[in-house]
Amino acid sequence: MKRLFSSKLWIAFVILLIFISGQLLGAFAIKHYFTQSKIEELQPPLTLIGEEVADGENIRKTDDYLIKAYDVHGMEINVYNDEPISRFSSDAKVNKELTSYLPKIISGKTVVEIQEVPGYSAQAIIIGQPLVQDNKVTGGIYLLKEARAYQAALNGFYLVFFVTLAIGTIIILVFLALFIKEKNHLEQMRKDYVANISHELKTPLASIKALTETLSDHVVKDQEKIDQYYSIILRESVRLEKLISDLLELSRLQYKKTAYTKSIVNTKEIIAKVSEPFAILADDMDLQFQITERAKSLPATYSNEDRITQVLTILLDNAFKFTPENGKVTIDAKTTARKAEIMIMDNGPGISKEVLPHIFERFNKEDLSHTSTGSGLGLSIALEIMEQLGEKISVKSQANAGTTFTITLKKA
Repeated sequence: MKRLFSSKLWIAFVILLIFISGQLLGAFAIKHYFTQSKIEELQPPLTLIGEEVADGENIRKTDDYLIKAYDVHGMEINVYNDEPISRFSSDAKVNKELTSYLPKIISGKTVVEIQEVPGYSAQAIIIGQPLVQDNKVTGGIYLLKEARAYQAALNGFYLVFFVTLAIGTIIILVFLALFIKEKNHLEQMRKDYVANISHELKTPLASIKALTETLSDHVVKDQEKIDQYYSIILRESVRLEKLISDLLELSRLQYKKTAYTKSIVNTKEIIAKVSEPFAILADDMDLQFQITERAKSLPATYSNEDRITQVLTILLDNAFKFTPENGKVTIDAKTTARKAEIMIMDNGPGISKEVLPHIFERFNKEDLSHTSTGSGLGLSIALEIMEQLGEKISVKSQANAGTTFTITLKKA
């Protein structure tokens, strides 16, 4: 029970309970308003008939309703002038039902009920009030009218009720199934996240520890070897620092604690500034690096310059990382009526179909052995930034045919 409430599944059950309660209240409301309308319609003629019966007058029978009257002892009074009191069993059933209200009526109260009256109707409205003669209650008089309109309305309501109940229950059950599925998925993601963090932190720490112990024990005497060990320790420390920095950055983004100020930015200048260090890196890595004329002539956009610079840097770094020697990385662009799109394309090995749907998740790397450099958080950070800017980031890739990442920016 505790797990049920802690997982907030109770919300769905509360919704279902409120839904059913609302439908039942609707049924009571129909009965209430129907009863009130019939009181307003039938009580005045019943009062008039009661005065006539009290004065000893007979009334004419009508097909619209049935009039019954009884003295204080429960004996039926003949109110019709055209026929004697019936002694059939069906009439006796009606009398038995009506005389059960007699004590209440003799005490001066009015009775209004909608219920089945054996021998008369499946559903009938009953209005009963005292029979008064010379300011003294001498019995009770009743008006019975078949409640066909009420029954039809109630049947219609019940039909709607059960149909909507069935639909509502199905929707809530689907919601519950999706909720449980999503909960299980998030729980699995949490476990994977912890496992991946442990793995990513463990690797550089293990290297630093092993090399530090070796240096501390003075096992290595060769100065060149000692310098190499220090170089590895420094490199692993930088890697560890980058991982922790990216984790903190992603955490801040996901908890929406970072506010972005948007302004009109020179998109061409951003691309030129971001591309400059990568152009130097391309020469060192024997890669072709191209910026198309469309990218060089992009219009101004409305965004956050620092964050767009960060996203483009992540995407270019990713492209350079996975593009082989003599490969090609291209920055291209296109514009629509309201948006500018920047594409970072490479002709590297591409992303497999299995990994592509999860490429923006934390620690998802194409090489699952974690042999690639980087924290595995860059694309997750890029996604969070673009979502908080109200923009989109997407990816298209084909195995052995390269990858294209696309971001959108609102034109100024």
